[in-house]
Amino acid sequence: MKKFRSLDFLIISIVLASGVFLCVKNAMRPAAKVHVKAADIEYEYSAKEDGIHKVQGVLGITTFEIKDGKIRIIDSPCPNKICVHQGWDSPLVCLPNNVIISLEDEKGDYDALTN
Repeated sequence: MKKFRSLDFLIISIVLASGVFLCVKNAMRPAAKVHVKAADIEYEYSAKEDGIHKVQGVLGITTFEIKDGKIRIIDSPCPNKICVHQGWDSPLVCLPNNVIISLEDEKGDYDALTN
């Protein structure tokens, strides 16, 4: 069995430090807007204002929450509720109700693009 050498530790340390830096940088990025597309109608909300909002989809009303620049779906009329179980994430998608919710940062960059 081979032993670790000092260069091995250096490479592992650099990879770990880079991973931590990228995770922290992404988590610290402030979201500015929440874009919602529901039943081919588009809505825009401020990600800086906490609140609970409702949008009409093809099956009924989807309720989502904005808190601390993050989003989650609280309730939706879809049968399997996968969108509710996505948690605090972006983009959030409820396919049966035709609702897509995504965050846009200060520079206008999206977390994800959809059609």
